[in-house]
Amino acid sequence: MEKTKILFVVAGFYRAGAERFAYEIDRALDKNKFDLTILSLEQEKKVSKLWNVRYYENLHKEQGAEIRYIDDFIDKRFYEKNRLRNKIKRQLGLFPKYIDLWKIDKLSKYMDQYDVIHWMGEYIFINNIPNRIKEKSLIHMMTARFQKNDLYDNFDHSFNFNFCTPFKKEELKYELEQFVSYHSTFIPLVMKIDKNNKKWKFKEQHIKKIGIFTRLDPFKPLDPFFYSFQLLLDRFPNVELHIFGNGNPKEHRMIDMLERLGIQDNVFFRGHQEDIVETAINEELSLSWFQGYNNDRPAGYAGLDICTTGTPLICWDFSPKPNNFENPIYPHYKNLNKFVDKTLQILTDEVEASNLSDKQYYDVINNRDVDDYINIVENEYIRIKKN
Repeated sequence: MEKTKILFVVAGFYRAGAERFAYEIDRALDKNKFDLTILSLEQEKKVSKLWNVRYYENLHKEQGAEIRYIDDFIDKRFYEKNRLRNKIKRQLGLFPKYIDLWKIDKLSKYMDQYDVIHWMGEYIFINNIPNRIKEKSLIHMMTARFQKNDLYDNFDHSFNFNFCTPFKKEELKYELEQFVSYHSTFIPLVMKIDKNNKKWKFKEQHIKKIGIFTRLDPFKPLDPFFYSFQLLLDRFPNVELHIFGNGNPKEHRMIDMLERLGIQDNVFFRGHQEDIVETAINEELSLSWFQGYNNDRPAGYAGLDICTTGTPLICWDFSPKPNNFENPIYPHYKNLNKFVDKTLQILTDEVEASNLSDKQYYDVINNRDVDDYINIVENEYIRIKKN
């Protein structure tokens, strides 16, 4: 039987959410039915200074995927040395915008050989590709509008796109309200489940440690956590906030903010962690704080990884108007005092902390296994191919 040819389009191969999702799908995909190639939108010889290592590149190769880079499909003007001069020209309208530097005809002809183009993130979708490529594209939604409200402004809202989405029905109406019509398939963030990671236990420690796992980025704001931590210190001085993730806190003015709040001595930026699960276990965290979405679930893989260790987690809700009910599995808050109250409860009450730990662990174990969802992805590939 002829295999269905799939092309993943990814931003890169670093340890970020969209790249993680691509790898989880790759290693679960039935390779007897599907042939996979991955196109990275990075230049092959330009590795991000922020990440240094293309973590998922070799892992994909081990699964048998062919890797391509974007070099052959971008205009030579993209390579010009004086990038600052070119940036000024673009701002003045004197130089083609980034999207105009694609060799669209060449890229489209390359994509013609594939049955399905799976874009790992709406933010990497190339809007000026021809309709014949759009028709066989599956766009995976990786960002919420609270992070970037103009996400879909450049899309053709009259075109019937195929979306693969972690958003539930009512959430999707808001996220895609600009579109006249679309086809959507629900796939949550999924992973290969390891049931041996549950090592967390409540401990009576002199210093309690709260962990935040996130990339330091304006898309992932930390200010509600900093305000909450100041209030928490007034009521529970023996606590530290450890922030794990890539990025420079000085560049993002976070150090200034901590100093303005007077909490800088209790907050520690620990940098990128190669293994979130291992770090959470070894650091003996009492609790994790995380970004949440619509009073429903943690908004990212790191939150789910944390739950597999048993470390209890509570969320600050970044949705503008989240669901208004008490979430017994993933507590969400938009009120600083209530957020701090719950934090204190988990730090000091073993029964409450252990109950929350168990609820979150079993929710991830029972509902996030990639092997339970891969057939949905494969069926969507087949549907798009037939159309």
